[in-house]
Amino acid sequence: MVSNLIIILIKIFAAILLGILAGHGAVYIFNKIPAKWLCDYGEEPSEELKDPYTQRIKGVPWKWVFSGFFAAGAIRLAIFDWKFALAGLAFSWALLVIAAADQKYGIIPDQFVILAGISAMGFIPYHQTMPQPLWGMLLGGGIMLASAAAGKLAFKKESLGMGDVKLFAAVGLCLGFQGTLTTLALSAISSAVVFSILILRKKVKRDDTLPLGPYICGAAIFYTVIIWPLL
Repeated sequence: MVSNLIIILIKIFAAILLGILAGHGAVYIFNKIPAKWLCDYGEEPSEELKDPYTQRIKGVPWKWVFSGFFAAGAIRLAIFDWKFALAGLAFSWALLVIAAADQKYGIIPDQFVILAGISAMGFIPYHQTMPQPLWGMLLGGGIMLASAAAGKLAFKKESLGMGDVKLFAAVGLCLGFQGTLTTLALSAISSAVVFSILILRKKVKRDDTLPLGPYICGAAIFYTVIIWPLL
């Protein structure tokens, strides 16, 4: 009984430390990302992006907000399984940086999509069958690719970028078929609700487009931290 309590306390302490490192690291790395990573292909970065002294994300309060976010998630997952917690923390960290980049600059950096995809290796033991990651990748990337093509035909303009397609493929590789399906539903519902509220408040027009990356990332993190351990 006492030994189990000690193990739990050690896991919580380690999770808090990792959460603080992840939160502070996310702000530091985002502020140091090469300017080219935050631009579309062939686009030249602005002077603000190239300025090494510009804080793209302010250290205060965000490094502590992110630290609290990561620490809470790491504690939840560490109590469930510390190996799963490490994979979940790496995956969530990459997604947080992606969400910030898409929200602020309208770009999903390939480098962090690749990092999210690499974290899929940590989730392999937790899938029911070996093909699950492959089916998830095909489902996520395939639906987003079909949606992008349909949107372009319907609206005569790009409604979804290839960054969203690659992001959902990486998410699918990590979460498998069921996780990808749930993430698709959660991201669609949350983005629709927010967009509807913004229209009602006259912050956007009906034909405007908003970055989808933050909703995909938020839904994927929610599934990883809250839903998956319950299954």
